[in-house]
Amino acid sequence: MKGSAGIGRLNLFLGTWEVKRRIIDRFNRSLITFEGQAFITPVQFEEHGDTRSGHATLRSSRTYRLDDADDDLVVRFPNLSQFIRIGEGASQRVTHHCGPDLYRGRLFFRSPDDWAEMWQVRGPRKNYLSLARYRRI
Repeated sequence: MKGSAGIGRLNLFLGTWEVKRRIIDRFNRSLITFEGQAFITPVQFEEHGDTRSGHATLRSSRTYRLDDADDDLVVRFPNLSQFIRIGEGASQRVTHHCGPDLYRGRLFFRSPDDWAEMWQVRGPRKNYLSLARYRRI
């Protein structure tokens, strides 16, 4: 993910992506899957798809705001509070504290058409591993 500024790097990832995610919920001893699409614009990351847990399927979505700051790409929640900062590098570590919960992530930018993320989340009522892969459509 190279570029002279956050928005320069973001330009490499604009477009529509296929998303596949597997969540191993250690707290509830279950496997959750998500399949859908992500849409990346100069100001927003939006994801829509189906989340499956056992026999139940739910329509799911999430949205983040994207801003460039210095040489980083800042990912924000809809209320504009910061989630993570993405810098340069094919492999990156990110951390986010959400109340008593700790999100530790790894981002792997394989190419402009293929990237992945891994999250380990722990808190009083959370303990899961999330693995996602994004492929350009």
